[in-house]
Amino acid sequence: MASPSKPGIRTRFLVIADTHGMHYLPDTKPLQPIDVVIHCGDITSDSQLSEYKTAIHLLSRIPAPLKLILPGNHDYTLDTPTYQHLLHTHPELLQTHGHPNAAHHLFTAAQQHHNLHYLPEGTHRFPLPNGAHLTLYASPYTPAFGAPGFQYPRHQAPHRFAIPPDVDVVVTHGPPRGVRDRSWAAAGGQHVGAGELFEAVERARPRVHCFGHIHEGWGAEVVRWGDGDEGGDEGEGEGDGDGGRGVTGLRQHGSTVVADLGSVLPLKGDGAEVVREKERRLGEYARGKCVKTSHCVGDPLPVVKGVNTLFVNAAVAGQPVRPPWVVDIELPEGRGRGVVE
Repeated sequence: MASPSKPGIRTRFLVIADTHGMHYLPDTKPLQPIDVVIHCGDITSDSQLSEYKTAIHLLSRIPAPLKLILPGNHDYTLDTPTYQHLLHTHPELLQTHGHPNAAHHLFTAAQQHHNLHYLPEGTHRFPLPNGAHLTLYASPYTPAFGAPGFQYPRHQAPHRFAIPPDVDVVVTHGPPRGVRDRSWAAAGGQHVGAGELFEAVERARPRVHCFGHIHEGWGAEVVRWGDGDEGGDEGEGEGDGDGGRGVTGLRQHGSTVVADLGSVLPLKGDGAEVVREKERRLGEYARGKCVKTSHCVGDPLPVVKGVNTLFVNAAVAGQPVRPPWVVDIELPEGRGRGVVE
């Protein structure tokens, strides 16, 4: 097992996903100063240029020195081979969706004018103004489920998520198998996350893994990894249809839910006192314009590289719209200029 790292620099992230072309965000001006904004994909509902422009405008209004955006499966015009294939059968898409490079050009301009960085798959390194250094791995790819962008066949050769061992934060559009990945609306409550993604995260053991894609999975939990060899237990995830493992085998080591839909929305069978507590908690989130959670040294659930990981499903789409997440963790001190690999 990796040895615990020494305390670093407190860094605050605003994490959202699945805005699907919203003309507003639940929190465009957070009450707390933000170091890094992360959007985990599904920027649009149907990949139209007007939706990208709306998202860029909204994200540009959030005061933060670094903003990162990842595409999702609904953002299929950013998946050039997929979009080119669609244009062969639906040439009318050019009118509303633009040519194959049009959406990419919007994000090139957004980086120049708003410091909004589009994240291709791979490892990225950023120096932050607070003195910290962020090493981040990003991937938009998900097993086939829903809209066609950045998808791969679920039952064929698995996608390779090449997460490096020194990564601090993993950003993917989809969830890992068994972690905030149950889809009730479209899959009858089955786990639809990627087993190969879970295995890659399990090996790297980042401080945070944030994602979206499965709206019902909104929430966050801290998972403590096993103390054995790298890779932990061999326990399979429930309904593990793609051959990868899930978090089920790790729950014996400790999984603590920070918040999820069950903690804020009334459920059948809830008593009056439980409903009042959920209403109080939801009102607290509304007043703060977010769900704030801190995992630094001295906090009840500190996140330590190699020991445990905070998993965050930040999908805001739904009724009611879910609040975004504001997450405090500690990052290592900066070590020179940032590069994108």
